[in-house]
Order: sequence, then structure tokens, then C-alpha cells
Amino acid sequence: MIAVIPKHLILFHKARRLCLLFGCIYMLVVAVGATPFAQAQLLFMHNLKRPFFTQYDMPEKYDLAPFKTHNVRIHTADNETLGAWFMFADPFYAVHKTHLLNISSPASIALSRDDYIRAALRAHPTILFLHGTTGTRAVRIRVQQYQAFASRVGANVLAPDYRGFADSTGTPSEAGLTIDTRAAWDWLRARGASPDSVLVVGSSLGTGVAVHCGAVVHERPRGVVLLSPFSKLETLLDTYYILGLMPLFAPLRTLPYLSGKSPFHASLATCFVKKFIVHRFDSLAKVVGLNAPVLIVHAEDDQDIPVWHAKVLFDAFLEKHLPPLPKITTGMVNASKGRAKGRFSALLQERAVRRKELVTAREMERVGKVEEFSKDRGDNKVVFMHTWWGAHDVGLLEGVQDYMVEMFEMTSPRRLGAETGICH
Repeated sequence: MIAVIPKHLILFHKARRLCLLFGCIYMLVVAVGATPFAQAQLLFMHNLKRPFFTQYDMPEKYDLAPFKTHNVRIHTADNETLGAWFMFADPFYAVHKTHLLNISSPASIALSRDDYIRAALRAHPTILFLHGTTGTRAVRIRVQQYQAFASRVGANVLAPDYRGFADSTGTPSEAGLTIDTRAAWDWLRARGASPDSVLVVGSSLGTGVAVHCGAVVHERPRGVVLLSPFSKLETLLDTYYILGLMPLFAPLRTLPYLSGKSPFHASLATCFVKKFIVHRFDSLAKVVGLNAPVLIVHAEDDQDIPVWHAKVLFDAFLEKHLPPLPKITTGMVNASKGRAKGRFSALLQERAVRRKELVTAREMERVGKVEEFSKDRGDNKVVFMHTWWGAHDVGLLEGVQDYMVEMFEMTSPRRLGAETGICH
């Protein structure tokens, strides 16, 4: 007599084999991802040069006004060449538009263009915009940000593409992107921009670049703006969801060795995997060293990077002014009653009270809330702007742009024309 295996057992064994297969594939992907080459491809995605077949020397093709934006080349200290766009502030372009449109001789374009760039840098503040991962400076969402900065904020914009991105030479790396940002800063300085006229704005991955740039540029910029930042890359991986559905490291718990084990075992496996991360972008370790006013902006509805990353960065500035936390011991963790738990609770309460004394908080109607801290930082205040919406492109919110104008006093008091050095 032939034994009949129940259908539910057949399905169970198939599901088990499928899970095992998925676990093996996942570990293979993790192993490949541990190599520096694969990490660079996955993190920067620089070979995805959207929009495709871009004409970088024709910015007008990407919704920009004629001769308002110029394609420039920036040379780095390690002999790479970066492609970048320089956009004139709207007030400057409005005054000089006719003359910019009349430039026709190839021999005179380079000379005249550089003269106008120098004049614009003298007349208006400038935003050095550091974009996020993948794509190029011509991506529509980035172009919209340049346009907003030039019009609503009234600033010139320099938007470089990092090495390996767009038409820039080289291969991206954490150290390389820092060199690129320094080169962009030096390009502005060489053309007459004063340090206090340059506002460094980083978006997403660009926030890590902006923070690292602060460690190598020993001049005080007008300020640093971090749009949708992360605290450090390895922490971001803990909170990253595959296709927005499953935590990146969750499959580790499905592997045969770890299945049924405590979370501690899975945590050890996660830590082991993260040991192979090459590009760490540890903003948390360096952000407090920024010698400039800092504005941190993050949206509640950001599906790519949780808003608590921004809160962690803001709290880093506060930490040295709060009562220190003791090292957590096993006894404190296991204590359900007694003095240990009571002392720890009292300390947390004391920290909360002290934080309230240091931080000024206010609501921004229909935008979000703002927390400000400036203790012992002189005029280098730190502001955390927590918006209710804006998703991952929070810099497009006009409320954010208006706050940037207010905080960094972006309205230039200079009169255009006589003071630009341009004579027509």
C-alpha cells in the first residue's frame, strides 16, 4: 500500500525549501555586496546616468533659461575633471540678460562668461549644491531645486557632478567625493567668492559629503544645510527596506544557523556583515565639528530615510551639555525595581529638563516644527526643521526655502550694476 503524504505537508516542505533557497541567494548577494566594486555600484549608482544622452553643454534643453546656466569644468587635486553647472541668481540674470544673450563669438564667450560669473559671485550669495545618489545634475527634480534657489532664495548655484557621475572622470568613493567638494569650493574661491557668501547644501547622500567637506575646508562658510540626512551609512542600512517592504537585514534571521536563535545572534551576524562596508559616511562622528550655522531639514513622510536620523544628528550637538548617561550594565537592564532603575529614570528626566532649557521650539503653521540650539556656539546656531511633508525632496518646499533665506540672510544688500564690476 502506497502512503499518501498530506497536501499540507507537501506545501510545507516546498515552502521550507523555497525559504532556504531565498536565504542562500540572499547570502550570495550579501557576499558579492561585500566587495568594494559592488558597494560602489550599489551605493552611488553613478552608472545610471539619468537623463540618458544628456547634452551638458546645452542646459536650456532641461528647462533652463538661455545663457542663465553655464557648463563648467572643475579640476581636482588628484587630477580628475568634474562637470558642473553654474547658474546665475535670478536678480543678476534679470539685469544682465540682454548682454548674456548677445554673446556670440566663441573667443569672447569664455572670457565674458568668466567675468560675469565673477561679478555674480561678488553681488549675490552662492549655493554649493551636493546632490544625492544616482543620476546627474540634469535630473529634473534637481533642476527644480536649482531654479528655486536662484529665484526664491536669490542665490547663484554651483551644481557639480561627483567623479564617475555624468561627464565627470574617475570612480566615486567616500574620500574622492570629499576631494571633489573641496575642488568645487576652491573653484568658487578662485573666482572671488568669499567664504561667508557660500552656503553648502547637501541632499541625501550629499549631506554626508557636506559634513565631510567641513572637515577639510578650514574656512567658515555662510552655513551648512542638510536636506534629508542620515546619521551614518551602516545605521541607514539597519533601517533600509528592500522595495519598501522588508528590512534589509531581516533575511539573516531566516538562515538555518540563526533561525530560532535569539536576536543577539542575528545582531552579531549583522555586525559581521557591516564590517565589510567600505564607504561609511559617518556624519554623526563629524557633524559637531562644523564651524558654521547648521540647518537640518527632514520630512515626516520621507520613505527613504527615516526622520529620526535627523533627530540623532541634532541631538549630537546637545549631548555635551546634558548630564552624561552611565554605561548600561546587565544589572540595570534586568532591574525591574530598586535604586538602579530609579536613578536611571531620574537621570533621563534630568536630561529632558535640561534639553528643554537649551532648545527653543516653535510650530510653523502648515509646514512643521522648528527646534533651535545655540549654547556655546556663538552665532553658529543649529536648527532642526521637522516638516510634515516633502518626502525625500524636502528642499522643494517653499517654506523650507523661505526659512533658508531668513536663517542665512540670503537677501543681498548690494545694488546690482555699479558694484558688480560689469560695464555695458
